Amino acid sequence: MQSTCDLVIVGAGAAGLAAARAAREAGLNIEIVEAGPRIGGRAFTDTTTFGTAFDLGCQWLHAASINPYTKAADRLGFRYRKDSFRYRIHDGTWWLNDSLVEQFGASLAATYDRIAALGEAGEDVPASRAIDPADPWAPLFRRAYTGYMAWPPEEVSTYDTSRFHFTDEDWPVEDGYGALVAAEGADIEVNLDCPVKSIDWGSDEVMVGTAKGMIFCRAVLVTVSVGVLQAERIKFFPLLPDWKQDALSHLRMGHAEKVGLSLKRDIFTGVGPHFAILNWEGAPTAGFVCKPFDRQMVALFASGPFARDLFAQGADAAIAEAKSLFAKICGADVLKEITAARATNWVTDPLILGAYSVLSPGGGEARGELARPIENRIFFAGEATSVDGFSTAHGAYNSGLAAIELIAEALK
Repeated sequence: MQSTCDLVIVGAGAAGLAAARAAREAGLNIEIVEAGPRIGGRAFTDTTTFGTAFDLGCQWLHAASINPYTKAADRLGFRYRKDSFRYRIHDGTWWLNDSLVEQFGASLAATYDRIAALGEAGEDVPASRAIDPADPWAPLFRRAYTGYMAWPPEEVSTYDTSRFHFTDEDWPVEDGYGALVAAEGADIEVNLDCPVKSIDWGSDEVMVGTAKGMIFCRAVLVTVSVGVLQAERIKFFPLLPDWKQDALSHLRMGHAEKVGLSLKRDIFTGVGPHFAILNWEGAPTAGFVCKPFDRQMVALFASGPFARDLFAQGADAAIAEAKSLFAKICGADVLKEITAARATNWVTDPLILGAYSVLSPGGGEARGELARPIENRIFFAGEATSVDGFSTAHGAYNSGLAAIELIAEALK
């Protein structure tokens, strides 16, 4: 590892890897340091537990036609599917008929339209304001929205939701999104197991203190999660300015976790891949992806405070709850079909501390302020800084490219 360079990039997730390549192409002398033992950050594919790809983090190519990872997948030979997403709804007793599912779909679309209208009108209020209390599907919308945003609509900004760039193209990566991110960044030289402890930007040179020594540089690009910044895992000297602290105060980490279960046989004979939504009194903010890629598997997707509290108890508790919910919708005998299980742990991972960023009502331009450089020396990137792609790998990727444009100009 060099002791001096132009730029230190902190974090080798999607933002850091994209930034590293762009910086290299711009002729900058860089060091990229990663606290963990691997690259990819919240993009991580497990290929051992089930003998096939299971994404612990991001899984879908959101906004696929404008997503840079779609082109990377084509170039690298990674398979993805363009299937339309099918829902089924279980009321705790049985599956609702197709007509009722269509009614929920119409209610879901209408509620999202109202959220978008509020945001586009400049209303920075809780997304729950757009929910019609007389709508019989309102409780299910709350659970579905929490699943998408990783936090309940009462605490998420309409302004933020309205600016996300939807294209109605969510294509799951069959060979693993995490594996794709890792393959796309495989040519980047990264210092692994090298956490940054401090960033001192009070002198002529910026001093980055790592577990493997000090690096002196002209600028630093910080790509770690909002959770890590708020936990002050990296100490800044001087402290981050008040305006930056204020931006951070309007953001939080939402929570989204998974439990994968492999099965001896296809228990959904005659039914293709689908998402099973739970809809009964007291149902948790969770659902199951069933038969992903026609595999004999299901995966519990849990979100919001429910996911945070459950998965903080550890893998055994999460797997037990997943099995209990699975048995409720498919019968107790289905538990005999389970051959392997794997739970995620983003909530307890000290390098992440959650799933992805959520903007609180009234947060306004906090994402842009988080991205704004400090004295053209400390720069920030990552999904939390993306106004129209937050929570996604491609939003992080694009933020890394945008940061390097600013850095290259500043260092000229």
